[in-house]
Amino acid sequence: MKKTSILLFLIFSFVYGQKNERSKLIIPPKQIIRIDYPSLNGFNIKMWNKSKLDINISSRFRKTDSLYLTLSLERNSLAILDIKHGMYLEIENKYLSTLILEFTLLKSPSSVKKTKQEIIPQRSFYLENNTSQIIPLKIPGVMSPKLEPFSRSGVDLLNGQEVYVDLNGEDVLILTVTKDIPHGARIDLAYLINKAINRD
Repeated sequence: MKKTSILLFLIFSFVYGQKNERSKLIIPPKQIIRIDYPSLNGFNIKMWNKSKLDINISSRFRKTDSLYLTLSLERNSLAILDIKHGMYLEIENKYLSTLILEFTLLKSPSSVKKTKQEIIPQRSFYLENNTSQIIPLKIPGVMSPKLEPFSRSGVDLLNGQEVYVDLNGEDVLILTVTKDIPHGARIDLAYLINKAINRD
């Protein structure tokens, strides 16, 4: 049975005293590690998988522990996640060997977003999985999230960004982000997948 370890970083000065130095996290077999900064209004985290196996990473709502986003960080790869206010990061080791993750906190999410929006317009919307199956997505250069059944994932993507679904090992384009997508829109993935499969 998996056990959960909780890392609570409560001291504001400690968080920003780290600058951009990497912290190393060792995840024992069959363990779940929780990283949380309750004193911050959300945080950006950059992570490097230094293991020989993939690492399951998810963000969850603090009050309900319900899932917001999940991804599989492949070995020798890195990812940057925006953990929103009221959420925490969960890292799972489902294997029988130890995993190693290095991470560092970046500048506040709000300041990063504003800088990006001044350069290239972005769209903030939701991808919804209204089916009873897990939907594996690929957003090149961003992440490869797996949406759980009957879940919703908020994304903030640049115009022109493409979103693919992994269908039996084949990447199928289902969405290209454009200015026509309203901010806050809810997009049904099942509809997009069906449309892509039956495209003439």
